[in-house]
Amino acid sequence: MHEVRSIAELLKQIQLNEILLPEFQRGYVWKSDQVRGLVQSLYRRHPTGHLLIWKTYRPSPVRGGMVASEGHSLLLLDGQQRLTSLYVLFEGKAPPFYEGESLFWNLYFNVQTEEFRFWQVTLMEKNPAWISVHEFLREGLNGLLERMDSFSDDQREIYQRNLARLSRLDRIRDYTYTVDQLSGEEYSVAEVVEIFNRVNKAGTPLTKADLALAHICSIWPQAREELRGFSHAMKPLGFGVDMSFLVRCIAGVAAGSVLLEGTFYRVEAETLQQSWTAVKGAFERLAHVLRREAFIDDIGDLPTLYVLVPMIVYLAKHDGVFPTDTIMRRFIRWMYLAGLWSRYSGATETKLQQDVSLVGGGDIDPTHELEQAILRERGRLTLESSDLAGAKIGTAYALFSYVLARSRGARDWFTGIKLYDQAMGRSNGLEAHHIFPKSVLKAAHFDSADDFKIINELANRAYLVGKPDAKFLKQAPNAYLPEVDEQQPGALRAQCIPMDRDLWSPDRFLDFLAARRLLLAQAMNEFLAAWLPVTDAEIDETWVRRHISAGESETLEFKSSLRWDRKENRANKDLERVVVKTLAGFLNAKKGGSLLIGVTDSGEIAGLADDYASLEKQNRDGFELRLHQIVSRDLGESVSAFLTVTFHQLDGFDVCLIAVEPSDHPVYVTEGGASAFYLRVGNATRPLPVSEAVRFVQTRWGGA
Repeated sequence: MHEVRSIAELLKQIQLNEILLPEFQRGYVWKSDQVRGLVQSLYRRHPTGHLLIWKTYRPSPVRGGMVASEGHSLLLLDGQQRLTSLYVLFEGKAPPFYEGESLFWNLYFNVQTEEFRFWQVTLMEKNPAWISVHEFLREGLNGLLERMDSFSDDQREIYQRNLARLSRLDRIRDYTYTVDQLSGEEYSVAEVVEIFNRVNKAGTPLTKADLALAHICSIWPQAREELRGFSHAMKPLGFGVDMSFLVRCIAGVAAGSVLLEGTFYRVEAETLQQSWTAVKGAFERLAHVLRREAFIDDIGDLPTLYVLVPMIVYLAKHDGVFPTDTIMRRFIRWMYLAGLWSRYSGATETKLQQDVSLVGGGDIDPTHELEQAILRERGRLTLESSDLAGAKIGTAYALFSYVLARSRGARDWFTGIKLYDQAMGRSNGLEAHHIFPKSVLKAAHFDSADDFKIINELANRAYLVGKPDAKFLKQAPNAYLPEVDEQQPGALRAQCIPMDRDLWSPDRFLDFLAARRLLLAQAMNEFLAAWLPVTDAEIDETWVRRHISAGESETLEFKSSLRWDRKENRANKDLERVVVKTLAGFLNAKKGGSLLIGVTDSGEIAGLADDYASLEKQNRDGFELRLHQIVSRDLGESVSAFLTVTFHQLDGFDVCLIAVEPSDHPVYVTEGGASAFYLRVGNATRPLPVSEAVRFVQTRWGGA
């Protein structure tokens, strides 16, 4: 059946909570242009569609709760966006069922030109022909006429000359809609949703996630507000996801399936609430891990959000923590691989369910099987330079290259500011700079359609914190990169720039691209390999170089020497004590760490020759012997079990790597008859005050 209702009557029904919004409806999503277009059509009396209402006698979940169990309810199926827009214009506030991001009521009407526009100061402030649509509709034409004496002569004259247009605007409230009604008890929610999708073809049809959220809200009315509030809270942290994503995570934990079918609809409300609590804690923990460990501070750094679902489900089932550091690192590696190899590009739900089933099983470390699923599908996990040919900014390869640059301690070439503050888990900005500027390449006759594609590919882009000076946008690399290399040592290598300066010439552009693709692919593979557990035999020159490039961090420290004071040109035992304190900080930290001796703070290789020369036995053995002596003296013999000392030769210089495992007991530094407790915090080692040390020891070792 159908009936006819004026806009004024419909808005009154909304005000009295007679017209409600079913829970499965999305929030308000219209843009300002759509609101303007609607009012313009109403003013011109053009058709604007009809409304669809479900008249139901059954209790049904609606936005904000449940409808009354007695009598009937009118649930708005089609017309929410229109009626919300009109309610705001007439009432100056959102309707009771409102949920969304932006509302628009600063629409203005020019009574002389009949033009509708949103408020513009320069255009409207001193022009009395522009009137607020909201203010006019709120008081109506009669109200305006009653105030006519209060207007200026100019305003009064304009309004009097255009009374017909003002009357036409006022008659919007009398515009009528045909309201079709679904009535009768034979319709279920699922059937009504199907009808909604058919009549709403021009819009976005409801998904299974929308239906699943409606189901959750029907048995747990506060669910929508809980999920929405959490999403908003995570947004400033870079991890604001939509509710459909959270619903899939809840389903993965509660029902072991993200397909939102069958078993999910049989889950009890209490289980859903418990699962949500677990998902919320898991997501918060994962966001922290990604920011501090994986160089990702925003979901925009990921090719797809789906890579987070298996990790959240796993964490939710393991009390919100990764059982070991190794498992955490392998999960991060899998996340990168899943994004790079488009794990969820086809048959998304099927693959996602396979992976969620793996993490929900009994295997404490399912990452091996997760990787194997990618390998079976793609045939390889190692990147090749050809994979990067033609890759553009915004692709999975480009997103990964940005993470790679962050991990290598990349700095802005012109300011020296690091792209990423790992201690804070925060990016310092992003500008994708053309290494070979477009104008330079055009002058070198790279100006065809095919050339345009390679000019913009990933191999010709470098990441900066902000836009460089305009002069660098007109210079060839061979003109400005030598200065960058001199002013910012290591900054070019951190972003895999070929250091053969002949390749920096515009006539070698294609050779440069080929060389850089190769360097990027190699660095990406090394970065991925570094997330796997490392045995002593695998700590080779490549491993050491990679970590030097990444820079000092929570788990890595550089010292230019063990005991040789390069400023005073003499042996200095105070430097030995600094090394001891650093080792103590790593031993006490939950993750341990690595100390590289023979490397400056800036990552330059200094070597151990001066240290060797200061010792009685002037070689690696003598160095290791002295190291053992000072560690035993200041930290105790027992800590040697947690230290692994290896030597590596880089560019003809020896460096010493001390890999430090977390100690199974508190380690104190003995100095001058007193003991101090040191801890690695961020990329620094600091002594803890007694009260802080006591609390940390109790937490870390259970009161040892």
